[in-house]
Amino acid sequence: MRLVSFIPPAGGTVRSGVLLGDTIIDLAAAAPLVSEDIVDAPWDMLALLGGSHPDVTLATAADIVQAVVSLMGSEEPMNETSTSFSWHNGLVIGEDALIVPVSQVRLVSPLPRVVSLREFDAFVDDQTAALRQAAGYWIGDRRHPAFRFAAHTTIYGPDELVELPASAPLDCGMALGCVIGQAGRDISPAEADAYIAGYLLVNAWTIRDPLLAALRPRDVATSLGPWLVTADDLEYYRDDDGRLLLTLRLLINGQEVSRYHTGRMRFSFAELIAFAGQDTWLQPGEIIISGVAAGGCLLDIHGDSGPWLRDDDEVIIECPELGQLRSPIGWFAGRDY
Repeated sequence: MRLVSFIPPAGGTVRSGVLLGDTIIDLAAAAPLVSEDIVDAPWDMLALLGGSHPDVTLATAADIVQAVVSLMGSEEPMNETSTSFSWHNGLVIGEDALIVPVSQVRLVSPLPRVVSLREFDAFVDDQTAALRQAAGYWIGDRRHPAFRFAAHTTIYGPDELVELPASAPLDCGMALGCVIGQAGRDISPAEADAYIAGYLLVNAWTIRDPLLAALRPRDVATSLGPWLVTADDLEYYRDDDGRLLLTLRLLINGQEVSRYHTGRMRFSFAELIAFAGQDTWLQPGEIIISGVAAGGCLLDIHGDSGPWLRDDDEVIIECPELGQLRSPIGWFAGRDY
């Protein structure tokens, strides 16, 4: 499944859904197709991943998708006595549309509320690590997993404007993230894959000033999206060591500037999770980030003198299996610089 968080056409609060072609199944609206008992259940993404409600789970979401698909393919409308279903104006229960076109909603970060961001450095080769270290920036340990925390309160979604910082130049960072789907601690690498709810694209924005980057590591912003692909949908792309075999592309202003194959990852996500969970608890909604891919930032491409991102630039990270994470760059209107 491709899980999304979105703001409906009429506005209001963020809702959770499943992408189906060029439409989105609204999980809360379609829940009565599965059970009347979960109509008023919390259907935000953290509840869906964490299982805080016994009937709000990824398995239930899959059942809802199947029910909607079956309904769309049926020849007769379903029994109206239990769900007040109406065929008027599309698939509707009461006043709630079960499916909405993607073009009519605003996608936000698949996880609008992130519990934590742990950023590793597993997508870097020795040459790139040496370049970043010489420029004065953090690199992880070459032999063992190592991570730093990033600010989890400044999260951007697809197509959301990323503000240029006033303190220093801004750089992008092409990365991949996995989302923790169940609580656990002291997890072995052999068991860790079971804790992954899904994967998403990550743009790890970075201030390009070595001193500021050391004093305030990774607290500018992180972009996530456009959707969260559940782990079972990517099982075909895993090698014998558990690494995903995907190709990520970085485009700036429509021009490809870098690509990275995730099979080159130095540690698998299972190994990263096992390290992160030693002597501590991992909770649903935490994100494990691969780290910026070799060649996945302007520092790698141009060196420590830039050029860096400018007003009206557009940065895109894309992967056929994970979608396209587009980020316009600019100044926020109304700010006095």
